[in-house]
Amino acid sequence: MPEAEGADREWLRDLAALLCELGSELLRAGERTAEVERVLHDVAARYGMRARSFVVPTGLFVRVGGGPDGRGGELDFAPVEGPDLRLDQVEALQSLVERMRSGQVPFEEVRRALREVRAQPERFSPAATILGYILLTVGLGTMRHATVPAVIGYAVLGAGVGLLRLFGDRLPAARTALPVVAAILVTAAAQQWAGPLLHEAPTVLYIPPLIAFLPGSALTLGAIELATGAALSGISRLAGAANVLLLLAIGILVGTELVDPRPSGGPASPALGLWAPWVGVLLLGFGFLLYFSAPPRVTGWLLGALLTERLVQSVASEFAGATFGAFAAGMLLPPMAKWIARRSHTPDQVVFLPCFWLLVPGAVGLTSISEIIVAGDTGGGLDSMVGMVITVASIAMGVLVGAGLQRRPRLMLGAPAPPDSPGPDEAAEPGTPGAVAIRKE
Repeated sequence: MPEAEGADREWLRDLAALLCELGSELLRAGERTAEVERVLHDVAARYGMRARSFVVPTGLFVRVGGGPDGRGGELDFAPVEGPDLRLDQVEALQSLVERMRSGQVPFEEVRRALREVRAQPERFSPAATILGYILLTVGLGTMRHATVPAVIGYAVLGAGVGLLRLFGDRLPAARTALPVVAAILVTAAAQQWAGPLLHEAPTVLYIPPLIAFLPGSALTLGAIELATGAALSGISRLAGAANVLLLLAIGILVGTELVDPRPSGGPASPALGLWAPWVGVLLLGFGFLLYFSAPPRVTGWLLGALLTERLVQSVASEFAGATFGAFAAGMLLPPMAKWIARRSHTPDQVVFLPCFWLLVPGAVGLTSISEIIVAGDTGGGLDSMVGMVITVASIAMGVLVGAGLQRRPRLMLGAPAPPDSPGPDEAAEPGTPGAVAIRKE
């Protein structure tokens, strides 16, 4: 092989490996597979090369170079490993993506930036992280059932699960069993103490402390990908979400069999009022900021976005039912996140992901499966499950419509050709690989 041709192939292999590494981190950041493919296409175009990719939630193949038919060039693969990225890591990753979309960045500089994203320390202390989990738990619980004793129960159980997750994140081998263990402990504690101490039904306390395990976003992302033709990715996400719900439901079942419910020691407390769910939304927002290490400067934007989503969903639900409310809130989310991103100079994913969590019905999914497995209420459980499926589909369609209202630039490659033997850690010379044009979609 001539020396120049060998250098070209080495450069292509490095580019393919780099794109695989970038795509893997984007999937850990919660991006849809179609958006990951779009990013890889645009970045490759900046290096003057055509890229073809096959992306699923668990890994991706990338081929760079070659002809329009996909033959030739260099192929690489990367699995998706490790936990999801925190919001501060998502911000750093998206900033890197914008740099790579704007111009050619040397390979070694990109690798160093990706290593820094992975090694980025948590913004807050362990105590603040546990406080964030408590706020998430109380926020979700207050939106579902708001009484003073229930709020106390949410906070205590949320602190316990927050501690459990803190230790579990440091023991990767225990990560698979963590949902089941958490569900068993939460259910057993609720069965033992909810009645005598809080005068509440134990079932009220089952779901909110498990908020970080609920796969609502995976359910909705799976529905979106099925609707856009990414059947393999959609089915993969839905199967993974169903598996998590089943594990949590089994944990709840084991907890109910370990401990019998104790009778209530007094009358039930009155509900807090119509204002309580709105306070719950604010608590969710502060919980996201602490638990997922969101940048402090987006606090106001994030809380405003969460309240706006809740308002739109509530008003639209009153106007035309819960299905339309879910659709309207989903449709608002992409343009609102993009608008906030332009004004706050923060990647839209930092706002999009928490709002997505607010909308998606993971708690409803776990409730429906628990009703079937634990209570034996097949009719009520199936009704809840059908409602969850309709809500997921409505949110997915709304997000697709909202995203379709935006025009996004896409880099197009004019005449691809291998660069003139750059070193593996250098970017290609601008203009030599081929013309790059920007097309609005």
